[in-house]
Amino acid sequence: MISAAQVFLLSLIAVIMGLIMVWYRQGKFGTLGLLFWFFLWIGAAIIILFPNSTSVVAHLLGIARGSDLILYLSVILIFYLLFRVFVRLEQIDQGITQVVRALALRESGPSEVKED
Repeated sequence: MISAAQVFLLSLIAVIMGLIMVWYRQGKFGTLGLLFWFFLWIGAAIIILFPNSTSVVAHLLGIARGSDLILYLSVILIFYLLFRVFVRLEQIDQGITQVVRALALRESGPSEVKED
């Protein structure tokens, strides 16, 4: 039997997946991003529908509890996403530096040498 909490969480996931589709159509991320987020939320929905499945997978991996497995995977995912954000910010910073340099060189124009 499905509990009220499961219904609420699955409804929330449905809304999130709808937003993902809207953002994809608006071009906020590409196909790879769409697939990543789609499968992540489908996985969350499966875990919500079948919570005991995490314990089975955890035991196969030598982890005591299913909740521990979810915690480990969540931490790994968060670190991965933080790494991606860090790399992207570094790329943006380098791009801004290049643009500022190009603008500074263009605005300075040809240098004039004054002779005394």
